[in-house]
Amino acid sequence: MSTRTRTTLLRRLAPALLVVMWSSGFVGATFAAPVAPATTTLLWRYVVAGTLMVVVVLSLGRRYGARYLRREAVLGALGQAGYLYGVFRAVEEGLPAGTAALLASLQPALVAVVMSGFGRGRRAGRGSGGGRRQAVGLAVGFAGVALAVGPDVAAGTGAAGALWAVLGMLSLSAATVLGDLWPAPDEAGEHDVLDSLAVQGVVALGIFAVLAVASGQAAPPADPTFWLAIAWLVGLAFLGGYGMYLYVQRTRGPVAVSTWLYLTPAVSAAWAWAMFGEELPLLTVAGFVVSLAGVLLTRPARRPADETRPEVPAASVRSGP
Repeated sequence: MSTRTRTTLLRRLAPALLVVMWSSGFVGATFAAPVAPATTTLLWRYVVAGTLMVVVVLSLGRRYGARYLRREAVLGALGQAGYLYGVFRAVEEGLPAGTAALLASLQPALVAVVMSGFGRGRRAGRGSGGGRRQAVGLAVGFAGVALAVGPDVAAGTGAAGALWAVLGMLSLSAATVLGDLWPAPDEAGEHDVLDSLAVQGVVALGIFAVLAVASGQAAPPADPTFWLAIAWLVGLAFLGGYGMYLYVQRTRGPVAVSTWLYLTPAVSAAWAWAMFGEELPLLTVAGFVVSLAGVLLTRPARRPADETRPEVPAASVRSGP
């Protein structure tokens, strides 16, 4: 298989991998909540992930300039530390994973509106007809999200958990928009997703270390379930989820990557069904189908050159739990 064929295949599979891996983070947060506070879980997630990434980039001899580090540090603080702290605190407050995913999935519409206000609609695939199609797609996608987690919403959730989830969503939205509007330094062309994961991961580690030490929650629990949750969160949610988010964002644009997140509530429910035997309601399945229809509606008309256009390296933000 040629390099060009592999690149094309990855571009086609990346959105589906993003949805699956990103959704795993909500389940991982639920998995860890009974045995450790959110701050403890996030600290040790990044102790493992940050150490791993530092070892990798050092072994590869990667070097970063001050402008690149400054940009990635801000994006990491918002897109990883801010977003994840909101999501994990929401789950800690008792918010069901599906409902947390629902509130987080408000991000696509917010990002689309903000990017449109900054005149970035063309990049997201909007023209005169494309704009109408995208607006309909966003509305259909959100309707599917609401349908998918309808039982959780009907049951009611705590205001504190909902507030934390919304704050996390706003932080991720800010990082996504800022990553597109903030011009990358010239050296960014020499870096890829690996570099963004490494720098942002170390920044998140520093933030969560300060929070954990200040709150007296730095020590990990003895329960082996905790370390299983950490392995899950590092392997699937961090490397898989954030890695795919960065890749899809830089190859398809900020609105496109955000819109795919509409599918995460239903897929999160499917993860919970597979992992914990939770009921998978018919409404969840129906919501997934409706959300998928909304995602497909937002996709721009493809030109032949789109498939062969080389990837333009640019530092970006991450996003999943």
